Amino acid sequence: MIKNIKLQNKDFKYINCENKKINYGLAILKFLLAFSVIRAHNFQKNSTKNKLILKITEERKLHVPSFFIMSFFFTYSNLLSLNRKIFFTRIIRLLLPYILWPVIIWNLNCILNMIFKQKLFLDNYQSLKLQLLWGYSFMTQFWFQWDLIVITLLFYLIILIFRNCSLFILQLLLIISYIFQYSGYNYKKYYLQFPEYSRISIGRLFEMIPFAVTGFNFGYYKVVIILKNYKIKALIFSIVIYNVVRDYNIFTNVIGVHYSGINLNIQSICIFILFSLIPFDNIKSNALKKSINIITKYTAGIFYLHLSIHSYLKFCFNNFKNGTFTCLIINYIISYCICSIGMFFFGKTSFKYLFC
Repeated sequence: MIKNIKLQNKDFKYINCENKKINYGLAILKFLLAFSVIRAHNFQKNSTKNKLILKITEERKLHVPSFFIMSFFFTYSNLLSLNRKIFFTRIIRLLLPYILWPVIIWNLNCILNMIFKQKLFLDNYQSLKLQLLWGYSFMTQFWFQWDLIVITLLFYLIILIFRNCSLFILQLLLIISYIFQYSGYNYKKYYLQFPEYSRISIGRLFEMIPFAVTGFNFGYYKVVIILKNYKIKALIFSIVIYNVVRDYNIFTNVIGVHYSGINLNIQSICIFILFSLIPFDNIKSNALKKSINIITKYTAGIFYLHLSIHSYLKFCFNNFKNGTFTCLIINYIISYCICSIGMFFFGKTSFKYLFC
């Protein structure tokens, strides 16, 4: 039977930008994931021969799965509580950046096109409409937010309607999602058959559900708290399993949109356990803790902004080294600064969700 839970476990409460208690391990993980997202969209391997940089920027496709696992790990209790106020606050938190950032960037595109009297950026109403409907037009990264909103609504309705058997329904949903993936049905019916502007958001929906259910399960069954009793064994096991699944291409025989396969879920689970169990919270240096807090503060806002910042940098600097590691760093710093300024002005309002 599902019990209504009003509060999440305090050991894992992570709300960085609101100056509440931080889990430093997961804060560092979110920072690395945000950087990995920028890398996936901007970095080109042929831009450097530096082995360290190539290793840091290696494609693993784990940023999106890990973000989904963490998101539902932290919100499972809010969903189970069926508290309408908490639920609508969560939806507003997701919808505000989903709606306002495209509107802001679209208007900025219009202004720039008028100033330079060229069609430098997408500024037609159709592009804005598609962006708001599907999260995929001139700010393509918002497919993630679209899927996050849809799955959050889906989970809430399942818990509301099915109550005591909702956990079973969620596990069934996970199994169905993998059946759709490995049978090729998801790719053929929910990706290839839809128009380009909606196929990403819809096609990846069944790829994201298993990660969401995994995060929900980890929170509900207190998996990380249990594993703390076997910390060393759990850390070693996670590292071994991660490398075995990665190196031997286990469960990879699947055609998908980009994030299909049980292998990605297993690897993301290992990464999540690793950063949850490493005792970053035992750091004694206040200066180091403060540095981690500062660096990891605006991962959500950086995710929302990074593609637009990249486009504007290319426009402003003809000799801008597109795809280089330097480009990644500059993009991250500018996005961070915008979020920091935004929080200074709007940190005490609901608009803070645009930046954190």
